[in-house]
Amino acid sequence: MKATQSLQALRQERDLLAGELAGLKQDRVACELAQRTEQDRDRSVQERLKEAQDERLALAKEISALKRVIRLGGRGVAAVHELTLTDGDGQREYRYQFTVRQLIEDAGETKGSVDIRLSGRQNGTAKTLALEQLKGSKPRRLDLRLERSQTFDGRLVLPAGFEPQAMTVEIKPQGDTCIASAETFPWRSGD
Repeated sequence: MKATQSLQALRQERDLLAGELAGLKQDRVACELAQRTEQDRDRSVQERLKEAQDERLALAKEISALKRVIRLGGRGVAAVHELTLTDGDGQREYRYQFTVRQLIEDAGETKGSVDIRLSGRQNGTAKTLALEQLKGSKPRRLDLRLERSQTFDGRLVLPAGFEPQAMTVEIKPQGDTCIASAETFPWRSGD
């Protein structure tokens, strides 16, 4: 009789412990889910912070350009806005698009050219490639005819072994109505 009571008490204790174990497993799953949610939220906040930093950098560049305009006697200045890089159709092919805008209203028409240079590494060595050196890239020449803004788009085909790190867009105006400028952007591509 005593053995039966002990056995029954042990079974009840086992059932009680099994219930507590199931509850703890549910708590663990809930904690893991909360941790994943928090990690996703942290990642989202980091992405928004990066975007805000990029925007701040762009504004700082504009302020710097405007200060140069004031210093140099009121000539116009243009800046690159909204640069995007996306994967192209072919291997090692990328599409780009950006807009060049006058920063001074009523600066008049600016003619000239826009050069693109890619900085990176090829076979472990630092290398800079001009648009003309990128065989298969189109267009090979970018003509600037700017009143307020002008959008440029095209295709870049990178040589084998070249790993891009930055893209420089240089605005080369003719005459003295606009100041030459160059902006360098970190290489970021994606769909």
